[in-house]
Amino acid sequence: MPAHPLFAPGAPAVRVQVACEALRTVTVGAVMLCVGRLLADALDRSAQVSVPVVAAAVAAALVAAATEAGSHAVQGRSIAAESRRLRGALLRRAFALGPARFTGAQTGRLVAMMTDSVERVTEYRQGYVGRLVGAVLAPLLTILLAAVFVDWLSALVLLLLVPVIPLAITGFRRLVAGVSAASREMRMRLAGQFLEAIQGLPTLVGLRAAGRVGDRLQAAGEQNRRATMSLLARNQLILFVTESVFSLFMVSAAVLLAWVRHDDGAVTVAGALALVLLSTQLTAPMKQIGGFFYIGMAGRAGQRMMTAFVDRGVVPVGHAHPGGRPDARRPGTPAETAPAASSPAEPAPRRGDPAQEGAVVVQGVDFCYEPGRPVLTDVDLTVAERETTALLGTSGSGKSTLLGLIAGDLLPASGTVHVNGVPLTAATQDEVRAASAVVQQHTWLFRASLAQNLRIAAPGATDEQLWDALEQVDLAGWARTLPQGLDTPVGERGLGVSGGQGQRIALARAFLAGRPLVILDEPTSQVDLESEAVIEQAIERLGERATVVLATHRPALVTGRAVRVRGGRVEQERR
Repeated sequence: MPAHPLFAPGAPAVRVQVACEALRTVTVGAVMLCVGRLLADALDRSAQVSVPVVAAAVAAALVAAATEAGSHAVQGRSIAAESRRLRGALLRRAFALGPARFTGAQTGRLVAMMTDSVERVTEYRQGYVGRLVGAVLAPLLTILLAAVFVDWLSALVLLLLVPVIPLAITGFRRLVAGVSAASREMRMRLAGQFLEAIQGLPTLVGLRAAGRVGDRLQAAGEQNRRATMSLLARNQLILFVTESVFSLFMVSAAVLLAWVRHDDGAVTVAGALALVLLSTQLTAPMKQIGGFFYIGMAGRAGQRMMTAFVDRGVVPVGHAHPGGRPDARRPGTPAETAPAASSPAEPAPRRGDPAQEGAVVVQGVDFCYEPGRPVLTDVDLTVAERETTALLGTSGSGKSTLLGLIAGDLLPASGTVHVNGVPLTAATQDEVRAASAVVQQHTWLFRASLAQNLRIAAPGATDEQLWDALEQVDLAGWARTLPQGLDTPVGERGLGVSGGQGQRIALARAFLAGRPLVILDEPTSQVDLESEAVIEQAIERLGERATVVLATHRPALVTGRAVRVRGGRVEQERR
């Protein structure tokens, strides 16, 4: 057990468990000595059952059971207390490091360290180490009982055989260390990718990439499940063979010793039987091999990770590819399955009147999140193909809800919504969603390269198309100055770029998506004046390619048609 200060407060509970395990070994050994005596009396028909021996056996068994129960109680309380303490210490360390330290880290891995790794460390230290030390002491205590109450020479021979136990454990540890590390790394990477996908879900849904990323995560999860099950099956076989062969060896050696020493007159029948029974406790360390693979190795790895985090501020890092092609990854990043695409965009389905492509028609729409509290009331709105329309209004007026209806994310309580010539219903919701690209108010950039973040909208986009999209939002010059160009990581949640640059990257995604309808929710709410001017120009260029509907509370942003939304109603409009 490492003497790191982070883990020191949990050591007393471990020592209590070691003491309990040692006492249990001695009391179980006492039971076996008594049972050996009773069996010998049973074989000797002239002997009578010794009441004191029976009483001693019962008393020893009760003490062993009470010790086992006490050990489990201490273990449960210790795991709970140590988990809380470790999570608090790690969280305080994370706050002390500050957000700048995490620009190259994947939050999912940090969360996994504070949750899954903490559980594995406490299960290892508070639940397994005490049992392991107790199991290692068991052969020594058992041999001591055999030397005192049976035969010192037999005990000495068994003592010489005990070193085979640590040799077997060390060999097994080396055998499984590599595969266990690979399995642990796969789990950590998958946890990080899954959490990042959840965090960026609004962006993925807005760009209609959620299904693609979900399929990739599902495939990765299934691959991890199969690999884990195969690994567990193989190691269960190794465990079974190792424990069986070693147990047979130790018991056979004890039987042979008991036979020889009884023939020599050195031990009685009761002593010979007790020696064979005691030999079953010599294999206790072998029974912990399985725990070492399932608990020990994961716990030790978690300890190393936490120690590095606390001492040197080393943050768990990993690689995530929310979208895009594997050839655009950073050097050293493992290749992952990228969604196939034959074109830079996934075109929306064409249904209904082709002349209505990109058009939006909202008629008599009511909507409420809770019964009796309407958010939109009798709304009528028509947006022609390739027309740019701004929804003006204060926060809470219903602008974002109206955008949600047009995007197909919400269904009206009454009235009709047509997008791209398709009526919005529960059956056509996915089809309506596929017609638009949505740029959210809060841009989410994944912990991946600039190219990979752009290809979320168009998995098959070429580098030339990426550069063209960056030109449209006036970021091409900036991107050419980056150390790795398009392959430069932007940091988790875009910590490597400014807020204005992040919003313009989101607009570049909309250019790449190539959808007939683009929906923008407060695109300039969190940018500086320079970026706001660039975004205004980019929206004008978008309007030349697609129908644009945006929500804003800044009248200065409106260059085309404006619609006023107040109290859930469309009150007036101007051009």
